[in-house]
Amino acid sequence: MTTSLDTAALQAFLNTHAIEGGHPVPARLQAALALLERLRDFPSVTLSDHTKSGSSGIISHESYGDKALERLRLQPINKNHGRRSSNLPGWGQKLLDIVSQTGFATANSKTRQEIISEAQEVFAAPLRTILEQDPLEARLRGRTAEAVLKELILAAENKGKSGDVAQYLVGAKLALRFKINVPIYPANKSDRTSYFDPAPRLGDFEIANAVIEVAVGPPDEKHLQQIEEILEKSEAEVWLLTRSDRVPAWENEIKTGDRIDTRRVVVTSVEAFVGQNVTELGTFSSKGKADNLKALFDLYNSEWIPKVGTPGIRIILK
Repeated sequence: MTTSLDTAALQAFLNTHAIEGGHPVPARLQAALALLERLRDFPSVTLSDHTKSGSSGIISHESYGDKALERLRLQPINKNHGRRSSNLPGWGQKLLDIVSQTGFATANSKTRQEIISEAQEVFAAPLRTILEQDPLEARLRGRTAEAVLKELILAAENKGKSGDVAQYLVGAKLALRFKINVPIYPANKSDRTSYFDPAPRLGDFEIANAVIEVAVGPPDEKHLQQIEEILEKSEAEVWLLTRSDRVPAWENEIKTGDRIDTRRVVVTSVEAFVGQNVTELGTFSSKGKADNLKALFDLYNSEWIPKVGTPGIRIILK
């Protein structure tokens, strides 16, 4: 047994199990950080001691994920720290085996903490790159505004940030189109926060008699209930903005059953909602479209990114 971590073996493990197609898998990186964090409190190198029977994550997965990210001064990418999508049972024991080879089981508490911190830094490095270094690139040549936005949202999904990017682009579009100050909130935060909130928001954005909610994922009960509540509590119409390839699924979900009054609900894509205005403001000219996309991204980068975003979701127009 050795008392030092085999970082080469750990890096090889990361390349095999946490990188696919040349890209890091955020859910797996975060799940590894959460598992290593739990070792601080429960120093067993047997995976089954850290997981519930039939579970895809460790015990108190999100809590340990939050602790790890706070310790490493990182923001979450996958909001449940990879609990559901990391395939932890397929590689978790292999990671613990590498830790075990350090003599972890018989090491004193201080040495264990050092081993865990060293291992966590290996997984934190690609997360930092995703969050802080590589911006999103928007390529305009030969593309409509909608196509540019579609590519951006798909690229953001690889960083686990498609919802954030979509919501902030919608906010920047509203500010650009109507020349107004749009309140800036983190994605999926502060709407319908609490009954104790003196002025809770009904959705992501409220403009005159419309409530705009951004939901880029497939139809889910949380958003369906939110639409019902908006219609119940107000006279507003609801604009549900999703990804272009998910519009049919949302339309079908809302139309089936009798729980939602479809006459007051518009379902459309983020790409169309933002892209059409960009093209119209540019008077349908190529130069006008480029100028207004630049203005849109400048607003997004200068207003949303410093307050609620991360450098890794800045947008550069190519």
